[in-house]
Amino acid sequence: MPMPAPDRIRTVAVVGHSHDGKTTLCEALLHTAGATARMGATDQGTSILDHEPEEQRRSMSIGAALAHLDWDGCRVNLIDVPGFQDFAGELAAALTAADAAVLVVGAGGGVPVGAELAWEMVAGRHLPALIVVNKMDKENAAYESTVDALRDAFDRKPVAVAVPIGSAGDFSGYVDLVNDSAHQFEAGGRARDIDLPEAMRTEVERAHGALVDAAAETDDALIEKYLGGTDLTDDEVRGALHTAALRGSLVPIVCAAAADERGAALVLDAIVRYLPGPSEQVHRGVDAKGQEVEIACDPAGPLVAHVFKTVVDSFGKVSYFKVLRGTMRADTHPYDVQQDVEERFAQLARPMGKGLVNATEVGAGDIGAVTKLAHARTGDALCVRGQVVTLPPLDIPAASYRAAIRARSKGDEDKIMSSLARLAEEDPAFSMDRDPLTGEVLVHGLGDVHLDVALERIKRKFGVDAVLTPPRIAYRETVSSTARVAHKYKKQSGGAGLYGDCTIELEPMPRGGGFVWEDKIFGGSIPHQFRPSVEKGVRQTMEQGAVSGNPIVDVKVRLVDGSTHSVDGKDIAFQIAGSMAMREAVQKANPVLLEPIMDVHVVVPERFMGDIMGLLNGKRGRVAGMNPLGDGRAEVTAQVPQAEMHSFPTELRALTQGRGRYTMAPARYEEVPAHVAQDIIAAHSKEHATASA
Repeated sequence: MPMPAPDRIRTVAVVGHSHDGKTTLCEALLHTAGATARMGATDQGTSILDHEPEEQRRSMSIGAALAHLDWDGCRVNLIDVPGFQDFAGELAAALTAADAAVLVVGAGGGVPVGAELAWEMVAGRHLPALIVVNKMDKENAAYESTVDALRDAFDRKPVAVAVPIGSAGDFSGYVDLVNDSAHQFEAGGRARDIDLPEAMRTEVERAHGALVDAAAETDDALIEKYLGGTDLTDDEVRGALHTAALRGSLVPIVCAAAADERGAALVLDAIVRYLPGPSEQVHRGVDAKGQEVEIACDPAGPLVAHVFKTVVDSFGKVSYFKVLRGTMRADTHPYDVQQDVEERFAQLARPMGKGLVNATEVGAGDIGAVTKLAHARTGDALCVRGQVVTLPPLDIPAASYRAAIRARSKGDEDKIMSSLARLAEEDPAFSMDRDPLTGEVLVHGLGDVHLDVALERIKRKFGVDAVLTPPRIAYRETVSSTARVAHKYKKQSGGAGLYGDCTIELEPMPRGGGFVWEDKIFGGSIPHQFRPSVEKGVRQTMEQGAVSGNPIVDVKVRLVDGSTHSVDGKDIAFQIAGSMAMREAVQKANPVLLEPIMDVHVVVPERFMGDIMGLLNGKRGRVAGMNPLGDGRAEVTAQVPQAEMHSFPTELRALTQGRGRYTMAPARYEEVPAHVAQDIIAAHSKEHATASA
């Protein structure tokens, strides 16, 4: 098919709950349209979409996969999106490229949490949508109950445009409610016309009436005609459904059993008929003058393309983009607005699952891929130099889970940072940094599975074997009383010796008071040149800690006395004396541990409030307030020790069936309860003893 006009393109993100059959549906659509020679399956390792080893091993999608097909004179771009919420970053990025969403829901009679969460993001971007009630071939499949549940769950008005003929083992066809035509499935995903089953006539008439009522209500002229007693034509109903889907007032619903392609042609027809093309969507950006501009979907205009996905491996990089305006050609040298550099690429192609199909051009509204862009990152805009447009940043969910990472082999320590940086380039929901307080390398993601997959990827792609551990907590030591300590360091056994003697006084400072050093020596008991040496030794102990291996804070130290030796008094001796005096003083001044306390905000459905409050209380948290949000959810605010929060994301997911959300930010330091502090100190002593041995 030559480069299609924008009104003949449909780009859809296929979204929904994990294991409701999104990838299977996409494989069925591709095979039914003749884009693939056979229908692939993830569990058999033949899927062109779930082709990564991690996906095949886990039997679920991990990254968004793209493919295209031609149907009824239209180019249909499919973006198969993971349903597991740890990979919601892939969903967010895919929705920026899609002109509409296809929500896949299993026919079990309810709306699973993954579908709810996907719908929130679809609705948040005001994307038109089509709903596919899948798995109609399964036992206890209940189409009508599922449609009713969808109507209860979503603000937009879902409306059935088809009803199934039979269910479970008897699912044999469907009735198109627009024209009341019945169709029986055949092999290969298509269907043939049959007479309307007499037993369904009453049901179909009722459903047809509801559909026409809904379509008529979307347009004043149609409702006037309809109320005047004139029947709407089939084309008028389809046109009204298309317009209503674009506005977001209606969501068409169809049925399918994707595992053996039943309903695939129906889904494709619905995508082409009811969902909008790119020319019907409005994209905006900011020009070089800082003014907001509308980006018309014109293949002849100056190029504006948006990189929405990047795949990086040891062989190079593939950048997936959507052309918003203009045409990307094989000889184009696009200008990357964010990186301020003109790019060159090796290959222009259209994505087809794990493969790429060479292309000479990709026009406005279409999806393409290029290889070996040197600088472009996910979210960048590719334009014509001198006619730049900056696009809104990707709205990626904030990281909610973190872990420390280290290489298993010391030889891989240098490689791990570069591997993580390349992974972050591929996955915008993944990031890494170094904790300035503990020195650990931390990785951040959307859940434990997300980070586990990150480990698998850096091992497979970059040959780096790493392990995850809970992050070290940045405890701090301080004192609660005063102490005076004299310490003499003497090493005199013939030849050049060492001698340093100092007396210090230690007292606590207010929380946040920092460190204060005072030289209170009168006279020359310690020569002036050695007093900074004592301070240096004190500071060394403050960095290393005296009881738990954590830095000491909020103390005042006075140097009040000491002595020296005319020959053996040396800088290093006074450093050691100062360090040992500080360690002894802290141990005498009733040391206490301080721990970071976090401000935590949790948003959950109101029915889970009691469970969440119990969970927070069990983590030594203090609940500060509860605030109903008016949409069936409530926000709980609390202050919780950071040490208790590592497992919170997975516990929150389990308690709320994945519907809970939280944010966390540092608040202050507080004293660790004595029994907890004892365990921390004991663990440090054991670790120190093991390391010394």
